[in-house]
Amino acid sequence: MNFWQVTLGNCGTITLNLIFFIWMSRILLGEIPGRGSRRIALCLLYVLILVPVQSSLGAFCYLNGVWSWKYGIGRVLWQYFVLAGGVLFLKLLYQISFRSCVLAAVMAEILCSYGDLLSRLFVYGKYYNLGILEERLQYFFWLFVIQPACLLFCGLVIRKSGMGKIYRSWMEQKKLHKGITAFIVFCPLIYIALETAGKEPEGASLLLPLALLMMTHMILVHVVRDRDQKRYIAAQQASLAQQTIYIEKMEQIQSEIRRFRHDFKNMTAGMYLKAQEADTESLQSFIREVTEDFDRQVGGQVRLLNQLANVHMAEVKGLLLEKLARMQKEEICCELEVLRPFEATRMRSTDLCRCLGILVDNAMDEVRGKKDARIHLMISSQNGCTTFRVKNTLSGSVDFRCLETDGYTTKGKGRGIGLGSYRRIVGKYDFVFPFMAIQDGCFVQELKIQEV
Repeated sequence: MNFWQVTLGNCGTITLNLIFFIWMSRILLGEIPGRGSRRIALCLLYVLILVPVQSSLGAFCYLNGVWSWKYGIGRVLWQYFVLAGGVLFLKLLYQISFRSCVLAAVMAEILCSYGDLLSRLFVYGKYYNLGILEERLQYFFWLFVIQPACLLFCGLVIRKSGMGKIYRSWMEQKKLHKGITAFIVFCPLIYIALETAGKEPEGASLLLPLALLMMTHMILVHVVRDRDQKRYIAAQQASLAQQTIYIEKMEQIQSEIRRFRHDFKNMTAGMYLKAQEADTESLQSFIREVTEDFDRQVGGQVRLLNQLANVHMAEVKGLLLEKLARMQKEEICCELEVLRPFEATRMRSTDLCRCLGILVDNAMDEVRGKKDARIHLMISSQNGCTTFRVKNTLSGSVDFRCLETDGYTTKGKGRGIGLGSYRRIVGKYDFVFPFMAIQDGCFVQELKIQEV
């Protein structure tokens, strides 16, 4: 077969493998973000370039005996060349970090090897002479019928196995284990090295991918279970902390009620005298003062707990409790309003808490030590959108152009990294929209999350 015949045959195989690679990547990484027309056009253009380049280069390597190089060096180089193309494609498609693209590309290739493994069982021990028409037809039947069917079958099994959920849970860790990361990255090299060193290369090639997958799967399951256990312990600790704060709040309310009850007899005595004197105007004023005192001492705490009861997301409730407790200690006036029960959101809980923490901290820094300053927190879940609003009184002016600059701060040297982190976190999501404005002498910060 000449160069162009081999290249044409490679085009079909590489296109099929690329389709399966995209499917496996979708299982591992989840929904493809921001599928706009521009990104789709760029991806299609990349594919139209990638397939001919890999097909022609693969034909050149095949015809010049690169696959027969000693110690399998040629195959290793080709494998990582293909992986490099996959990494760039994922970077264009998902716009995630380079490390995440590398790990996802290697894992997708490992998963792709199982469909190839199953299809090779149908031709185990057979060698086709492509110069003979009958054998060439048999080879094409295997290549374009049996192999796609095997890839489809293995893809459905992998999808049902929950491998994607396990992989994403592992990737959500703050710090990935270097040993596991290195093992995944060098899996293709390990496979080729073991296959080359084996006494029965063909038999080994049928078993090694399965062994590597099982090993990788067990490692990821172990890491994810360990992480889930730590999360469970952290959640229990957070729950205990929330209960402690609730108990403290209830004790404060009870103490205020006891104090109010102690003074109530004296108040009613004064009220009785005013009633006897038929001084209705003074009586109304007295009752109003008593009501305002009770509302100020007890009513505010009760309303706050009622609003917190509408926050059903444990991480957000814990954050709000901690911030509200700090503001109470610093005597910062704060109101919380939760318009509807807040259950959950599409945004990762860790990212959401970091963003809310930054917004609330900025508001606290602005009002701290200021007279008649106050903060208003609002959570609204309606019309397929969740909105978090942090509003604080403003004592000076705000330069919105400076707010867009990394490191900008009015708090002193070494500060001001919060807004930069906030922008980077929000920038990872195409369904999260930040908003800042000045309204009626207040600085308003909003975070809108499109849920549907």
